[in-house]
Amino acid sequence: MNKQFILIGVLILGIGVPQISAQISTAKSSNSAKPAGPFSDRAAKPESDAPPKPRPLKHRKIREDWVEFRKQGGVVYRKTDNYQLKCDVYIPEGEGPFPAILAVHGGAWRQGSKFTMLRHAWRMAAAGYVVVAINYRHAPEYRFPAQVHDCKDAVRWMRANAKEFKIDPDRIGAFGYSAGGHLCAMLGTSDPSDGLEGDVEPGMENFSSRIGAVAVGGAPCDFSWIDDDSRVLSYWLGGSRNQKPDVFRAASPASYITADDPPFYFFHGGSDLIVPIDSSLQLHQSLLKSNLQSQHSTAARGGHIGTFSDMDWMDRCIEFFDKALK
Repeated sequence: MNKQFILIGVLILGIGVPQISAQISTAKSSNSAKPAGPFSDRAAKPESDAPPKPRPLKHRKIREDWVEFRKQGGVVYRKTDNYQLKCDVYIPEGEGPFPAILAVHGGAWRQGSKFTMLRHAWRMAAAGYVVVAINYRHAPEYRFPAQVHDCKDAVRWMRANAKEFKIDPDRIGAFGYSAGGHLCAMLGTSDPSDGLEGDVEPGMENFSSRIGAVAVGGAPCDFSWIDDDSRVLSYWLGGSRNQKPDVFRAASPASYITADDPPFYFFHGGSDLIVPIDSSLQLHQSLLKSNLQSQHSTAARGGHIGTFSDMDWMDRCIEFFDKALK
């Protein structure tokens, strides 16, 4: 099945997760689960805020250092006259300060919510990280780079409120999937000189939006695979590549690579029919060519939704964060 056709169906027609799963199954993907994933228009609603008991992992033993944690939900991290943005903060028990992870949901930059990151946030918090799962503004009402601005606002907010939430401001990473992965990659490569900071809230000017590690899954990090005349992303980027070449270039994380960028970890489904694996491989290879740290792993027969739902990949990301931030 044509990859771009499926993406057009998801982004333009608003296909929900059951339909996506059906398409993936038809294409002989190994994934049959139908969770509320990053392209769903229905946010996954948690049954409880209580942390789950850790399950056995496929590739390593259960950690002996799992910790208890608490959740503080619906915290406003940015408010203007036109909108307010909220986050859920998961805080490990103990004195801290702890390394922290910004968790960014998927949804094609136009839908989704912080609730879709619930299980992943639980896992990271149990591993000893403060997790800040955010909502951000959606297209088409807010086009690129509004979503990048919001993520940078969230990182500044984390540093400004580090003491209250037991965050070590010098050890902040980012985790995201699909469109959320793209936004985390943008956080990893861009810096203040790139003009993507947005309208910084008064009092936040002295807090950096830079992060120390990036782990992303199923992320559209390069858009060269989309036809030049395709308007599939026009709701977010304002037109086709031929119409908006500068905007497409500005939305590519590779455009901002510099020698001080943090380590990256990518994972991607080998049978992903929503976002082609070459999209994240392109950024991975660009980072390596710049002598930066980057790893890329493939879920051999994993589809887009199935790879997101497979918590073994979250555990691999935690291993990466442990090396980069602890």
